[in-house]
Amino acid sequence: MATAGGDFQETSPDIGGSHASQLTGAWKWFYQSMAVALGLFALWSAGPGIPEDNFHLGFYTLVTWILSFLLYPGLKGSPWVPPSWADLTLAAGFTALIAYAIHRADSVSEEGAGLIDCLGWLAAAAIAVFSLRRSQAINFALMGLALVCLGYFVRNYLDLQDRTGAWTPTDFWMALLAILLSLEAARRGLSIWIPSIAVFALIYAHLGAYFPGQISHRGSTIHQIVNYTFYSQEGIFGVMTSVMATYVLIFIYLGAFMNRSGMGQFFIDMPLALAGRTVGGPAKVAVLASAVFGSISGSSIANIVSTGTFTIPLMKKVGFRPQVAGAVENSASLGGQLLPPVMGSGAFVMAEITGVPYVKIMAMAAFPALLYLFSIGTIVHLEAKRNGISGMADEDLQKPMEVFREGWFHLLPLMILLAFLIAGFSPDWCAALAIVSIVAISWVRMGLARYAPEKFASPKEKMGLRGIFDSLVDGTENSLIVGSAAAAVGIIVGMVALTGLGLKMSYLLVALSGGSLLFAIFLVAVASLVLGMALPITASYLVLVVLAGPALESLGVPLIAAHMIVFWLSQDSNITPPVCLGAYVAASIAGADPWKTGWMSFRFAKMLYVIPLLFAYTPILLTGSARLAVWVMGAAVVGTVAFSAWTMGYFLRRTSIVEWLAVGVAAAMCFIPGNFILRGGISGYAVNLAGAALLGGVYLWQWRSPVAAAPA
Repeated sequence: MATAGGDFQETSPDIGGSHASQLTGAWKWFYQSMAVALGLFALWSAGPGIPEDNFHLGFYTLVTWILSFLLYPGLKGSPWVPPSWADLTLAAGFTALIAYAIHRADSVSEEGAGLIDCLGWLAAAAIAVFSLRRSQAINFALMGLALVCLGYFVRNYLDLQDRTGAWTPTDFWMALLAILLSLEAARRGLSIWIPSIAVFALIYAHLGAYFPGQISHRGSTIHQIVNYTFYSQEGIFGVMTSVMATYVLIFIYLGAFMNRSGMGQFFIDMPLALAGRTVGGPAKVAVLASAVFGSISGSSIANIVSTGTFTIPLMKKVGFRPQVAGAVENSASLGGQLLPPVMGSGAFVMAEITGVPYVKIMAMAAFPALLYLFSIGTIVHLEAKRNGISGMADEDLQKPMEVFREGWFHLLPLMILLAFLIAGFSPDWCAALAIVSIVAISWVRMGLARYAPEKFASPKEKMGLRGIFDSLVDGTENSLIVGSAAAAVGIIVGMVALTGLGLKMSYLLVALSGGSLLFAIFLVAVASLVLGMALPITASYLVLVVLAGPALESLGVPLIAAHMIVFWLSQDSNITPPVCLGAYVAASIAGADPWKTGWMSFRFAKMLYVIPLLFAYTPILLTGSARLAVWVMGAAVVGTVAFSAWTMGYFLRRTSIVEWLAVGVAAAMCFIPGNFILRGGISGYAVNLAGAALLGGVYLWQWRSPVAAAPA
């Protein structure tokens, strides 16, 4: 399993170029020790521990940066080579000289540089030049410098807060070092785009007076920008890093424990037993398995890697084209990232920013996510019917009750997680408790198999010390992609806060839209697609909601609905070419063309663009009248059936042009808010009923005339 962001994002370790599988000997043990240390720290801080914020964020960032510099090469694709003693000596010398130079910055500022200072600078420059061709010397120097600046932050945190606004030269150089390290960690973990945007944000913060019109500002000094970025709660240690360290990390470990314990396989076997026999069964299995597994893993890419390696070959086996099989898994896995209880890291960010309790966000998000998954299920059913694809043979499948009897205990951690979330406990504590329950269940099963082997079979996946160790290592590596970029994303968000760009962009968005909410949502969708080309899903949501969220609110959208609109639209980078990372991963498993898989994913997942309109215009998020919300939900279900038939050009059979237009009109009529009053005093409720009647009429027409005159 792999996570990211999105985001938890949003990419697998292999895609990121990780060297974990190449490590040997002492370096493998070093990596695993650091990974396990971070995992145990995450479990402790989510459970009984109450670490101070500076230590919590500092330790998480330190381990993430060290492992990023260790595992992700400076040049993509370069192989891992163990460092020589010369590499380690150069790295230690350079780190020591830089640390000493920064420590002396206050004295040099007051008294001037002495001979020993000049010699130290020359020595550091010489080592840097000599190390340019020694990649491991650079890597380990970066690790050492990360320890220096983050150790300084943790150790001097209280003093730094006391002298806010009056930071010393040493403070400045430590902060500048941290910014450079955060940019390099993001470049290695994801790509050049995130640090490039962060650098542009820093330039904008300094040279704001030279920018045009509405987005200009008076600018901040370099010292103000650098110190604000590292020492405030709006930069490197802002919302992105805080949410990653507090909430997302522990859920990534939960996903890793699920995989190692066999829980993930159970969530594939049960949908297979339930839906495998139906028309296009493996595709429906992909939807169900991705919904359940993704709702806990919180990552669409992890979902594809985990469930897609099983469901995609099954779909191809029964007759689905490779690009269709990849698209079904990709679009369904995206739905898992929208479904509670986890919903990806963006939901935790949403709770942090809005102040809305996470359990309330879960309740609001449940029906829209199910509606999206229902649309995917309907579409794959129509696709299978259109191509004459049947289900799997009975002899290839277990009975649902057999699967349940063999693995019912795998449901207990999920039930524990949901029960304690609903009871009001913090999400990280609930995730830690679910992990403990997974281990406890495995131990009970091993104990029963040992003392009563005639009644209880030994579990295939044992969560002994080795299983726990491997789960912690897997979880840490899965967290690095998004974790390596968290600080750089924090820089972007911090500069937005420092310059007031969010308010300016909000005014611009309202002005460009001409006060039209519909056009404003369209502009947000375009912006999310552009940002998604460079940022993980969660980062894209965070940046965009800071810029566009206030504009949507000013146009009358409730706070939580505005955030949900941006959150949903930020998912489109996984399905929409040219980026469509999820499509690339699914296509690699399916042996399909990534571009075709991306466009097919877009075709299957069009409800991703429709449902945000319901957020804006209806109380489907339970933001208004309960009776109206129930009506809207019912009408939306009918509209989704019509929309799916319109998307596929197929209902009971292929639609003629007239039938295709009719189901499209029926879909639009069902999505009209019930409380709207149209011209002529026509109620939205009446329009909804007319849309349902129109869909029913098309159904009856096709049932009585099974051959179409002219397919659409």
